[in-house]
Amino acid sequence: MIDPDVITETVIRLWNAIPQELRDWSKSEVLNFIEKHAPNFFNFCKNKLSAFWARITNREVKSNVDTATANVLSLNNDIPDDVKKTLFERITGSEYLPDLNLKTQRLTEIVQTDEEKKAAAMQMAYIIAVFGKINQKQEAMISEYMTSLKISEELTKDIKNELQEAEKEFAKFAEKLRSLDEEFKRISTETQKAKKEANDIIDLI
Repeated sequence: MIDPDVITETVIRLWNAIPQELRDWSKSEVLNFIEKHAPNFFNFCKNKLSAFWARITNREVKSNVDTATANVLSLNNDIPDDVKKTLFERITGSEYLPDLNLKTQRLTEIVQTDEEKKAAAMQMAYIIAVFGKINQKQEAMISEYMTSLKISEELTKDIKNELQEAEKEFAKFAEKLRSLDEEFKRISTETQKAKKEANDIIDLI
């Protein structure tokens, strides 16, 4: 079966590609940048998920996966709720309705086919990749979720290939973030310089 750490390790690699100063979703400049430049990566995730779920007719599977992935996202207190809701719904096409009473183990009975398991695994991967850093509670829930899917070795290889493709796509987004980070630093330096010059002038008066 797939190692649950495959998802978390991928997310950590993606998260580490983001400059330290741009890992705060509450900063207005970061949110503005996300709105402007991130849609390419978000749309990549959204289109992939849409293609996976289009092949699945069992609505109960999608409903339970939506709730389970929303639950994991809800455990991240560093992200504003409106951001969680907006991006979750944009990526999954479903309402953001966490329900922590859902027992993840039930997925073993509900998610049966390889197509369903792949869609379920990749939805978790994309959601977590988009939102970045995960805490210990989320890590434990992701592990339980992935274990409950009982994914075969053959399907594991397919999922790893999908994750590698996502990493390549994310690299483009991370590069833009690095450029933004350099711009922030330049502006900050210029602002500090201007303040110093203004203070020097005041001191001379």
